[in-house]
Amino acid sequence: MRTFGSAILGLAAILLAIAALCSAWLDTNVISEDGFVDLGRPLGTNQAFQQDLAVELGAQVSDSVQVPDAVASFIEPLITSAVQGVQSLPGYPQAWDETLQSSHAQTFDGEGGVTLDLAPVVGLVTKELGGAAGIDIPAPEQSLLELGQPDQRGGIEAAVSVANAWPFLSVGAGIAAVLALLVARIRGAALAWLGTGALLAGGVLWIVAGSLPSIAARPVYTSALAETFAAAFASEASPSLQAWTIPFMLGAAVLLVLGLLVRAVFSGRGRR
Repeated sequence: MRTFGSAILGLAAILLAIAALCSAWLDTNVISEDGFVDLGRPLGTNQAFQQDLAVELGAQVSDSVQVPDAVASFIEPLITSAVQGVQSLPGYPQAWDETLQSSHAQTFDGEGGVTLDLAPVVGLVTKELGGAAGIDIPAPEQSLLELGQPDQRGGIEAAVSVANAWPFLSVGAGIAAVLALLVARIRGAALAWLGTGALLAGGVLWIVAGSLPSIAARPVYTSALAETFAAAFASEASPSLQAWTIPFMLGAAVLLVLGLLVRAVFSGRGRR
C-alpha cells in the first residue's frame, strides 16, 4: 500500500512539475510583454510573413493617405515602393518592436481576439512616402488587424490564468514529491522513479514542443496573414519551449542517478 501511494504521489509530482514548466514558459515568453517581443522579433525578417504583411500594409497605408483623385495614380506606385522597401529602412527594427508591444497590449488588455496593431510600421511607411511625394502624411494612432475572432477572448484569459498559476503548481509538485519520498518503503527507489518519470515526461514535452508548428496549422484562420503569423510564431515558440525542457530533463537525470546511488548505498549496508 505504501509503495502504491508513493507511486501515485510521484506521478502527481511529475505532472504538476510539467504543468509548472509549461505555465512558467507561457508567462515568461507570451504573457510578459518583453518575452512576447523577444519571441516575435524574428517575424520582422520572416519572408513568408513579411510577404503577407506587405499586402496588408499596402491596404492600411492606402486608407491612411487621403489625396485628390488627380494625384492618386502618382501616389499608388510610391505606396507600393515604400511598403516593399520598409524592411530596409533604418527605423524598421524599432518600429517592429513597437508593433509587437502595441499588439501585445491590444491582445491581452483589449476585449477581442489576437490583434496586430500595425500603426508603428504604417507610420514608418507614411513618413517615407511623405518624403518621396513631398507632402505631409500624418501617421495613424492605431492600425488594428484582427487575426482571430472575438470569441478567442476566453482562450486568451484562460492562458493568462494558466501562466499565473506556475508558482502554485511548482509548490504543489514539490510537496507531492516530498510526500512520495516520505511514504515510500524504499526511498532510493522512489527517488529513482521520480527521476525516471520526470525524464520521460520531459522527453514527451520535447516532442510536443517540436510539433507546435503543425498544431498551429490546424485551425481555420480568418486571413492568409493570420495563418502565416500563427505558423511563424509557432516556429519561434517551438525551439524556445524545447530549450526550457533541457534543464528539466538534466535535473530529472540527476534525481535518477542520485536515487540509484542512494539505493545502492543502503542496499550495501543492509547486506552487512
